[in-house]
Amino acid sequence: MFEDMDPYLILLIFAILILVVSTIGALIPRMTKLNMRQVHLMVALSAGIFLGILFFMLLPETFREAQGNETGVVIWIVAGFLTVLLIDAIVKRRHMDVCPCEECNDSDHTHEITSFTAFAGLAIHAAVDGVVLSIALSAGEDIALVALLGISMHKFADVFALSSIFSLTKLERKNILIFLAVFILITPVAALISMPIVHALGDLEMFIPLAIATGTFMYVGIYSLLPEAFHEHHDSLISFVLVVIGILAIAILSVMGDLT
Repeated sequence: MFEDMDPYLILLIFAILILVVSTIGALIPRMTKLNMRQVHLMVALSAGIFLGILFFMLLPETFREAQGNETGVVIWIVAGFLTVLLIDAIVKRRHMDVCPCEECNDSDHTHEITSFTAFAGLAIHAAVDGVVLSIALSAGEDIALVALLGISMHKFADVFALSSIFSLTKLERKNILIFLAVFILITPVAALISMPIVHALGDLEMFIPLAIATGTFMYVGIYSLLPEAFHEHHDSLISFVLVVIGILAIAILSVMGDLT
């Protein structure tokens, strides 16, 4: 399908497809006016999708690419995890410095911290996705197509969850759309920028960016999304069911992908 095509043209086509998928994921939570309970339930479904991608896609693919270098995988996963933890600590420290203590304990401020932390963590993951796509394309068109499918699914889940989380804040709609637009552009731009670097470096250990992405995904899914998903305690059972549904949906897609 992509034989004899310039790699940069192929990458541009992939970038456009990712933009389209990401835009759809961003708009779905914003198409209807949702109350706080509905938004939290949507975040619960997003958390399940995150965990499904983490356990059924990112972790297996990272260890598969490492080809037995389990220690290296763990080190880079921890590095990704700690990077977002540091960002989270800095964001929370900044809010504590500029806000009175009684306001910082308010749920709206908590939601803003969660949303900015999620944005920062997912931005790292999105940039890594772009690098991974460049590496995959340099390895061959068939591998790149598989990577495109996986990244598109990641991006849809990422933007869907991020859009849902921002719905919990009091940020103006215009500012939310700016954040989402910036996030949507990160992966395509990172892919286009990293392409010449990947060519210059030659053979790059693909498991490293995958492991970093896994660490950031692990932090955002478990530490940021799950607590927010169970914020409404009276809906905890429904939230649990939605988390399970999200995980199962990704598990089924993963199995179907392995069979094709």
